[in-house]
Amino acid sequence: MRKRILLIALVFSVWMGSAGFASDASAGTVTRVWLYVNKPQAFVNGKSMMLSSPANVYNGKMYVPVKFLGDTFGFPVNYLAATNTIELTAGKTNVSIDLTTRKTVVDGRPGTLQPTFEISKDGRLMAQLTWIMDRIGAAYAYDPVLNRVEVTYTQWNPELPTSQNSKPVAKFTFGKPSYKMGEKVEYIDLSYDAEGDGIQWVTWKGNREAFYTPGKHQVSLQVTDSKGNVSDVYTRTITIENATLYSPLEFQMRYAKLQSFVSLASADVKRFTEASRMPFAASQDRSRKLLVSDSPENIVEYGSLFRDTVNGKARLYANHINAMNADVQFAIVATNNGREPVTIKTTRQGEVYPSTFINLIGYQASVDFLDGDVKKPDLTVNPGESKAYVYLPKLAKGQGINLIYDVETSGNVTFTFAAMIPNDPMEAAISYRDLPYSGHVRGTFPASGIRMEADASSVTKATGPRKITIGDNVNDPFVMGFDPIRGQTVDNYGNYGVLYNLRVKQPGKAAIVMVARGGIFKGALKIDGKMILAPASGVITALDGVYMLHRTEGSEPYIDIEITPPAGSYFPIDLVWYPLE
Repeated sequence: MRKRILLIALVFSVWMGSAGFASDASAGTVTRVWLYVNKPQAFVNGKSMMLSSPANVYNGKMYVPVKFLGDTFGFPVNYLAATNTIELTAGKTNVSIDLTTRKTVVDGRPGTLQPTFEISKDGRLMAQLTWIMDRIGAAYAYDPVLNRVEVTYTQWNPELPTSQNSKPVAKFTFGKPSYKMGEKVEYIDLSYDAEGDGIQWVTWKGNREAFYTPGKHQVSLQVTDSKGNVSDVYTRTITIENATLYSPLEFQMRYAKLQSFVSLASADVKRFTEASRMPFAASQDRSRKLLVSDSPENIVEYGSLFRDTVNGKARLYANHINAMNADVQFAIVATNNGREPVTIKTTRQGEVYPSTFINLIGYQASVDFLDGDVKKPDLTVNPGESKAYVYLPKLAKGQGINLIYDVETSGNVTFTFAAMIPNDPMEAAISYRDLPYSGHVRGTFPASGIRMEADASSVTKATGPRKITIGDNVNDPFVMGFDPIRGQTVDNYGNYGVLYNLRVKQPGKAAIVMVARGGIFKGALKIDGKMILAPASGVITALDGVYMLHRTEGSEPYIDIEITPPAGSYFPIDLVWYPLE
């Protein structure tokens, strides 16, 4: 029995007039219908029929004439000439369709004709299969090979007790008679329901992905159909040979789900945390300077958080939390002190506000920044003018923001990061006093990017895993900069706001995992242009495992990794190559 697949919706027209043919079942009547995409031919219980209008696809949904549905599956479809309406009852759902206004009333609730219904080119009323079939309790599946939708509908005999509805049958087999220890076991589900109800739930017991002790092991399966009938338990015995293919660690590296946390024994975790380093060459990208406003991170008074002047390419980075007992209006104000208009173009952005979840705002801002979807329009600032480049909703106490913008200016612009009194004019930000430094990162840095290049051809099973560390200030030094407010040289501790571009040549066949050595981590990477969430939900720690990022095929000349440190996460992190020869 095919599992229901919500891929295609079929609709049936009102004026077909053909009756359905049904087969008897022990507890009711079973009707099986095949409908072909963009063809008028249909089969009802094996008998060929012609639809009055072909089963066409609109906006990715398939629609078929409605009266055919009513006639074939046995529910009423009536046309009322006096009001030019059609009334039908699908299961317990009552529908009235006004063909003049093309409005509907479904169980007393008014609505529109689309998308549940459509009118075909030849004037036939068409309805979605998923909508109608779900209401009458029919099962359906799309066969991509034959390009058809197969529907199975059972009408129960109300005179028979429900106990006469037969139970589904649980059954399975293995891909082969025996497996080695650490070999991935293939389970082939052969369960079925003779009355076409469909298997809705499966319950396995003992179905391990791999076994690590030789001998006989029992595996059981029980299934439940859509009517709630439960099968008998079906049990088979699998034979595990006294030979090893993969260790538990090797198995996880080969088969663990991508973008998932892999729990490991403490001894196996050490193989990653204590892995030897993969040599790499690094260089700073100084084509775009970086302005970082992260001190004071906790805003305790109104004022100027940071300011500096930009001419050309720059990256603006801000990370702050409102620690006041009053609302704060955060803004980045652009001031033109020159004699010509200046245009500010945004080429990349990531912004999250306002939120009380510190890990979330840094994570989502880094995801948006890596995604590269720019929504900010160009901004022109006239001579002597101050305009809001960023003007956020008010931040309540405890709410924070994380912002990253790549900008290009056509001339000198002074950017002021300001914690403003709500409703103050933009010009007020210029006169705010500079707020004191509080120990986090603040300053302008000549480099906003770091390029790394490594060669993984030497990573083999003999050498064991190798790692590249990011953000430890030893193998990956922090970028040095200058705080013009204090007049001091500063470190960008954690390299927040820096975009890393790592190219690894000859990556071989390997699993690439992340070890969150610094503590809690929640961020994102791009590997060969594909977004990798690390993790998609929750956070990563290095206490009891690693995070599976990617597997290489072995034929790639290189892979490219892009990452920017997310606010609220802790560094360093290790990217570890585990060879899969």
